Amino acid sequence: MGHWPTVMRAIKDADVVVFILDARMPELSRNKDLEQKLKNSGKEFLIVFNKIDLVSPTALKKLKDQHKEDFFTSEKTKDVNKLRLALQIKAKKENLRLEIGIVGYPNVGKSAITNALSRAAKTKVSARAGTTVGLQWASSSNFKIIDSPGVIPFEDDELKLGILGAKNPEKLKNPELVATEIIKLVSNSNPKILEDFYKFKIQDKDEYEILIQIGKTKNLLKKGGLVEETRTALMIIRDWQVGKLRI
Repeated sequence: MGHWPTVMRAIKDADVVVFILDARMPELSRNKDLEQKLKNSGKEFLIVFNKIDLVSPTALKKLKDQHKEDFFTSEKTKDVNKLRLALQIKAKKENLRLEIGIVGYPNVGKSAITNALSRAAKTKVSARAGTTVGLQWASSSNFKIIDSPGVIPFEDDELKLGILGAKNPEKLKNPELVATEIIKLVSNSNPKILEDFYKFKIQDKDEYEILIQIGKTKNLLKKGGLVEETRTALMIIRDWQVGKLRI
């Protein structure tokens, strides 16, 4: 069941629910079970695409064109002000101090949004998955914000959790699988991103061969000159999860 009971409590207690998605992977960071529960609850909910600083201007424009009614944020931009203003208008209109539930997968930036909305860093923010472990509260003059510990899928999909940064690289059973999928995502966007970031020239379009090339370039080698595949995979996943490698 993961954190479902805690998430459902956050939804139940809230006047408005803010559902945070990762702008790099909007579909992958959605959870249809959660969306259905939100619809069934009858609560108003807002969709927020976070980490927009990690996507290219072209990809961001396309995303904004497709989601004109939604919000786009980053802890490094002032875009969260639009979300704050929308919530302040609702609070003033209904003459109440809004209780806001923040939900989404781990590591999509829920705590950072909570801090930005409350204008103070009251919730611990980290690039490591699983930092928020239970319901946490932050307050401002207009809001009382409930930060839930994230939505864990019923099936622990390592590929999805690794790419979303919802599971730390060292805890993945098959980091090579996650790393090659990240290589595929970045290559499909623009293979030159990989070449420029890791300072090499792609010689084979196969994702596994690209991983091997990256390992050689970074001198991640075993005795005899063979590439340490797991070590290379972990490096790629870390670079992706912390936002150094981006699309």
